[in-house]
Amino acid sequence: MHCFNKSLMAIALTSLLSGTATADEAETKGGLKITSDDGNFSASLGGRIHFDTYLFDTDIEDPISTTDFRRARITLKGNIYDWGYVLEQDFTGGDTLSGYRDVFISHKFLNGEVRIGQLKPFRSMAEMTSSNELTMLERPFSSATGLYDGNQFQQGIGWTGVLDCFTLGMMAFNLRDAGTPRNEGVGAAGRLAWAPINTDEKTLHFGTYVSFENANRNSPDLIAEADYAGRRGPSQLMALTPGNLGGDATTAGLELAGSYGPLYLQAEYVIGGFEGDFFISEEDYADDFGAPAPFPCDPEFGCYIDNQTVHTWYVQGSWMLTGEHKAYSKKRGAFSSAKPSGDGLWGGAWELTFRYDTMENRDYDFLEASSTTVGLNFYANRNVRFMFNYIMGDDDFTGDNTDQFGIRAQIGW
Repeated sequence: MHCFNKSLMAIALTSLLSGTATADEAETKGGLKITSDDGNFSASLGGRIHFDTYLFDTDIEDPISTTDFRRARITLKGNIYDWGYVLEQDFTGGDTLSGYRDVFISHKFLNGEVRIGQLKPFRSMAEMTSSNELTMLERPFSSATGLYDGNQFQQGIGWTGVLDCFTLGMMAFNLRDAGTPRNEGVGAAGRLAWAPINTDEKTLHFGTYVSFENANRNSPDLIAEADYAGRRGPSQLMALTPGNLGGDATTAGLELAGSYGPLYLQAEYVIGGFEGDFFISEEDYADDFGAPAPFPCDPEFGCYIDNQTVHTWYVQGSWMLTGEHKAYSKKRGAFSSAKPSGDGLWGGAWELTFRYDTMENRDYDFLEASSTTVGLNFYANRNVRFMFNYIMGDDDFTGDNTDQFGIRAQIGW
């Protein structure tokens, strides 16, 4: 960015800082940040662009190969006296409200901070990993990509903090984000992470979390869904709690992860319970689940859906071919991307990646989907990355085996 353009942005940000003067300090190292001369006001501007290409090898399903701006975000954050704020807009989200991501105010409290507004509930190591730091193009099924489908950012109050080698987070929330209807329901989640070993060369992580969601009547359904062939590909509905019945969904998970030098491994196992006790027609069942019911349906009332138990687990890992090490963030209780030791087109870092991911509804035969992913990541520098994933999808319920080759060009600052 030219110095002239940086100056214009600095002037624009300065106008946000009430009470500031010409002594305000502007920094441009690694991003743009402005701090008032008394330190009581600050604002920094960041962002990310993730541009994806999806190419499908189709089977029974027939998804369309395409390109997509997966993310295009601007993030403004800083402090006003001893209160912090984050305002993040994703321009790929549709209208302004649907594009809200993290939007909250915060205050330091008990070795951590209280957050009020819209944020992620504290659950799943994969969910706590920033989209800029993901090992694969998409998160596994144990996140809002699958088990908490459509419920990634929620509105409420939460607290997160670090005590020695423990990371704790808890949140009470409304089952809505800024772009969804107001009659959504309520929920709560909590997560505890423990890193007994965490040095510059090796890390060992254990974690556990629980989550509860209860839908209000006439609100959207609570569902678990597996995008087994990647984003924009076919998906398999794994569990359903109709919102018009005011049902609930409860999940509990375990985490195990570690790194040693250039090697990294991460796994999660989650059990989810989705409330049932309802009938749907055979036609609606086939439309929702993608195939006829594998059990007899009543000619008059249709197909009975009882309580459903979903199990999902994954294991993923990587090897930094150029020797870098993935750092561990105690604040999030999750791993960050490796930082390349060199810069330039060929002087960056290379990473081989893999993941096996599966989800199964234990109450209905063959209602299972999985994906196997192999990939290669190239870090041109600390801010620019290119990702290549080959995803082999497998839907036992429909018999579909669609594959995807995905490419991402990413920049973040």
